Amino acid sequence: MRARVLITATVVLVALGLSPAAAPHGGGGAAKGYSSTITSITPPNSEIEAAILDADDRLQLLVRGDHVVVINGYEGEPYLRFSPDGVERNRHSPATYLNDDRFGAITLPADADPKAPPEWVTVGAAGRAYDWHDHRIHWMSTSYPPVVVADKSVAHRIFDWSVPGTLDGKPFAVQGRLDYAPLPGQRFPRWLVIPLVALVLLAVALPLLRRRSIRRAGNRLSPLTHDGKEPRS
Repeated sequence: MRARVLITATVVLVALGLSPAAAPHGGGGAAKGYSSTITSITPPNSEIEAAILDADDRLQLLVRGDHVVVINGYEGEPYLRFSPDGVERNRHSPATYLNDDRFGAITLPADADPKAPPEWVTVGAAGRAYDWHDHRIHWMSTSYPPVVVADKSVAHRIFDWSVPGTLDGKPFAVQGRLDYAPLPGQRFPRWLVIPLVALVLLAVALPLLRRRSIRRAGNRLSPLTHDGKEPRS
């Protein structure tokens, strides 16, 4: 009975250690272990503040003062413009449409032409942070990268990324990196090793000790004859 209880406790410990946490909400890659981090704005300046939202899903930019910042699209075309008039988006930039889907599974309209003169459409107010989905800051596949497939139990650097643009006509870039970290349940917790080994050893040892104890008790009893009387010496 005790061995059965110990085995049950072992199973419970393993289940608790390996059970995954609830998957994060949102459109980012946190549910798969991805996270994007901004490492620098190059060259450094105090006019631009950047942040990552929802693990790796959106890039947020805040431009201070009366500066004009243009973010380039995927083919080098003007995509977003931050100015004292507000935040504007170029309707001819392919990024305007590709960014509507995390994996860019979009059929571009005929007027999505990176070589066409920009046609700006207001999408945000001046002096306020604006965020957008950017494919450069996340892994563009539903499958894991080969390095993660090879070993999901350890952290990996996936790639370094850069989102280029101009500040008052001068080039700059928001730079960062995409990382992978194991999810709960993909790495066996070390704190479980010692109690798990102890429980397994006890579960194995208890039946052996019990049988040995029974044999010793039997040896201490005087043997009886078939009629229940002790044999004569």
